[in-house]
Amino acid sequence: LPASCQEGTGASYRGAVSVTRSGKYKYSKTCQRWDAQWPHDHDYPPASHPSSGLEQNYCRNPDPGGIPGVWCYTTDPGVRWELCDVPACGKD
Repeated sequence: LPASCQEGTGASYRGAVSVTRSGKYKYSKTCQRWDAQWPHDHDYPPASHPSSGLEQNYCRNPDPGGIPGVWCYTTDPGVRWELCDVPACGKD
């Protein structure tokens, strides 16, 4: 799969985008590392989700039944998570 786009819910996306969609509008939020529990604790540690590609702080969708699209927890203590700016495959 291309690393520059997401298909469906984004569960298979393995690109290296690590900032949220709001960054497109100048207020980019850096993604929190998936192996970190600060500033937001969460239920997606990489060891518990080995097939989800939770490396570094890259945008992913480890729960395709939940949020529709790739997202990440942010390093902003006031904003838990945001969607990422990764286009759907086949759309320009």
